[in-house]
Amino acid sequence: MQNNEKKYADGDIIFREGGVSSSAFMISSGQVELLKNAPVGQDGGFVRLELLSAGAIIGEMGIFDNSARSTTARAVGLVTLDVIEHEGFLTSIKEQPDVALSVIGNLAERLRNSNEMTLHSSSLNSPNHASKLATLSVGPRKLAGGQASLWDSIRSLFIKSPGKRRLLEFRVARLAGDKDGTQTNFLVRSLSNRPELHVKAYNESLPIENTGYRSAAFLQSALTIGRQWLAKDKADLLIWGDVNEVGTVIHLRFITQAGDADHPGRFLISDRLAIPTNFGPEFSKLLYAVSVAAITPRTETQRSLIKPLLLPALESAQQTRQELPHELMLQDQNTIQVCYGNVTALIGYHMSDSNWLTKAADAYQEVIDITSKDTDPIAWANVQLHLCRIRQGLGERANDPEVLQKTIDILREILEVYTLGDFPWEWGSIQTRIGSALYRLDSLNGATELLKESVVAYQSALRVFSKIGSPLRWSDLKHNLGQVLQVWGDLSRNPKILERAVLTCQEALQVRNRLETPMLWAATQNNLGSALFLLGRLSRDSEHLEGAAESFGRALEIYNSFGAARLSRVTDRNMAKAEKLLRTRVARRASKIYWKEGVDAFETKLTKSERDQIFRNEIRNHSAA
Repeated sequence: MQNNEKKYADGDIIFREGGVSSSAFMISSGQVELLKNAPVGQDGGFVRLELLSAGAIIGEMGIFDNSARSTTARAVGLVTLDVIEHEGFLTSIKEQPDVALSVIGNLAERLRNSNEMTLHSSSLNSPNHASKLATLSVGPRKLAGGQASLWDSIRSLFIKSPGKRRLLEFRVARLAGDKDGTQTNFLVRSLSNRPELHVKAYNESLPIENTGYRSAAFLQSALTIGRQWLAKDKADLLIWGDVNEVGTVIHLRFITQAGDADHPGRFLISDRLAIPTNFGPEFSKLLYAVSVAAITPRTETQRSLIKPLLLPALESAQQTRQELPHELMLQDQNTIQVCYGNVTALIGYHMSDSNWLTKAADAYQEVIDITSKDTDPIAWANVQLHLCRIRQGLGERANDPEVLQKTIDILREILEVYTLGDFPWEWGSIQTRIGSALYRLDSLNGATELLKESVVAYQSALRVFSKIGSPLRWSDLKHNLGQVLQVWGDLSRNPKILERAVLTCQEALQVRNRLETPMLWAATQNNLGSALFLLGRLSRDSEHLEGAAESFGRALEIYNSFGAARLSRVTDRNMAKAEKLLRTRVARRASKIYWKEGVDAFETKLTKSERDQIFRNEIRNHSAA
């Protein structure tokens, strides 16, 4: 791909919204802000969409169709750009399709951000907000004058290269009970008309012993074998299941590649979808939406490309939820409701939109109201866990102790069904959630016992997620555990607990590193700095304070380079505190003045709970980054 270098000074306009485009740019050094013209009637001139740093690509639309620039790009400080010309990029697509996927991923994500920013700034109060959002999403459509839209251009890349790997690879195992393969082939045909999908059927069912249709052993066996099949074919999703004995209903389940993410909308091993045999177009749309939502993306590029598929898919599948088929039993109808909730929750998670999350929670609650733990424990636990994911997030965002406590209570009840022996991943994820909720609840209620319970929950989760098997999840747990330990250690004035906090953060840094996970690495460096600062303040050891200042400095460097202004301010303040205390200690040592440890006059006027709350606030301010 041919390119040349251009340099810009602070404030220089690289290109303007509405201008002619024929090239893209890769940021070699410096930072660039992307701006959108503010809606008529609003002050300020521009709406800032995002700030990009070295390695990012801007102006991608210009290398697709020479269309007008959709944003304005302005240099922040001294900036050096590599220019990517239109013809050179098209040649590169033909020779290296992965290059196209990388650029398309950036473009799809930026378009989504632009849509959300525009909507939030101009039409949040519009009654047609949801429909406008669907229109702005990168669904297939034509622009004025018959010009192809972005999504049409992206889809055409897959259509024109049938021999190349599609965006998504689906596999369908032969359905148990489908003697002539009719329903299996019907499933494949219903999904095969999507140009971004490549769907292939296996001639055999999953070779698993039927120890009970919904038993844990049955599901775990299917998961293990299914992932082996996916790995062999390098596929994204395996759809499997059975046709009921009377041949009227298909029960489907979904297996994706291993992933440790635990967020609203993520499918569980116990999720399933029931649809009628020989289903019509409306169920094809539902099947497509659910299948895409069930995928664990292989790369960030694929994640960026999947996001825009979800909203149009959900919009087109609305009818099946509103008009549930009467031939399905109640428990089968519930699976449609839960899967609809999963897709809705995933959209809300990707968009950080509480309205979508609330819609998903309402869908889950409708199922919970008619589902009994005694008669169908796995179905009950399944939908309760989905709801708890949303409830916990909303409770933390609103700082609502009642919601958090209710979430903790239900999560503990779910553990009676999702046991360590039967559902290890779910058990470990629930323990992680309990640890997080207890830590947040302590900050609101000021009950130190909650910190101890949080430590126990995180340590329990570490029984499932190991450094070798789940390195990123393991490092997340170590990071969070270190945060809880430093609060507990400082409140109890216990250097041993603070030393454990330091060690735990250092262990997290064995996985989190500056090159591959810079922001996570910086967060743990900040966490480590806070633990060392607290230990140095308590032990009067200057080496700990020196280590704290160094850790804060490392975190600050990353935050500055990524333009994370708020995190930079917090970390800079933390570093200043450590350096100030260190200078004070050094000055005392140099002048040989030894101060007797005493009780601060300020503290004598406060109760213990009031002093503890002051310490909690101080520690969390340190750890905010």
